[in-house]
Amino acid sequence: MTHLLDDTGLLSQADPKGMMTLTLDFPAQCERAYQIASQFSLPSLPRTPRLVVVCGMGGSAIGGDYLRALFEAYGNIPVLVVRDYHLPQCVDAGSLVFAVSYSGNTEETLSCYREAHARGAMILTLSSGGELQERASADGYPHLQVPGGQPPRTALGYLFVPLMRLCERWGLLPDLSQAYAQTQKRLVQTRDQLAPSVPTAQNPAKQLAQALYGRIPLIYGSCGPRATVALRWKGQFNENAKQHAFAYTFPELNHNEILGWVLAHKQAPNWSVVVLSDPDDSLKIRTRIEVTRRLVGEQVPWHEITAQGESLLERLMYLTYFGDFVSLYLAYLNEVDPEAIDYINTLKAELAKIN
Repeated sequence: MTHLLDDTGLLSQADPKGMMTLTLDFPAQCERAYQIASQFSLPSLPRTPRLVVVCGMGGSAIGGDYLRALFEAYGNIPVLVVRDYHLPQCVDAGSLVFAVSYSGNTEETLSCYREAHARGAMILTLSSGGELQERASADGYPHLQVPGGQPPRTALGYLFVPLMRLCERWGLLPDLSQAYAQTQKRLVQTRDQLAPSVPTAQNPAKQLAQALYGRIPLIYGSCGPRATVALRWKGQFNENAKQHAFAYTFPELNHNEILGWVLAHKQAPNWSVVVLSDPDDSLKIRTRIEVTRRLVGEQVPWHEITAQGESLLERLMYLTYFGDFVSLYLAYLNEVDPEAIDYINTLKAELAKIN
């Protein structure tokens, strides 16, 4: 299948809506998002929040997971990510709630927004428009509008970077400008290394896609923030490549999932493991990875992608961007349109019939 991934003409035919073009634009998107958030007229918080809550679904929620990773490393306030119709009972007037919906019309997010409003929470909404923007305007909450017109899963820059930047400006996170600048350089380098114009022989994303073709990936984050990236990879494989993938994390998987490998020779003839690791993983975590690999043995192929960069932000975004390219190359190998989401659209149409 090498000829397909190295034939840019065939790739264009396989990607009629230009998902690869949007992916190649990701570094520029992050920069646009950073500037939008930096220039946004940000009101002062009426009180110091004791809790940050990000409400969203799918591509609009994953930005909250990345924000949580930054807060766990640098902040002193817990972050909750709510993927549901309802807020936890702990969300109240002392909570800062980000209601995030790329379209502005996600019903679960709108439901959480209404609950946050009723509880007197501090609220900021983020969308490209839609009902969420209208409600925020009517209720007097600040709304950050980002450019629309693309699938939410390709808009991570718009859905994450502003959250980070606004929290910096509020003093809830330290100054990450240097880490962000290095991240931008890393994203450009990664794009240039993994782009379709780079032949398979020199392109590790194409190589991994070929290795995973026809297989079900089990994506294991080495711990903490890599668990968030593993979830992102899973979602991208599901939506872009139209195939199953599963995500889990060390050390938790060593307390349960590892025993699922005992009968893998009967159950998993087409599985593959992808480990997302960090160069600073502790000796305990490295030992867990190596022992797990030894126990899995020759039952399935094993791949490991190690984060690159100095800061947590740079390493997270490197792994994320790598996975985006792999998911698109898998879509081409699977001969599916990476943009199409027919099953999701069918579900939304049925839900729209319910009052």
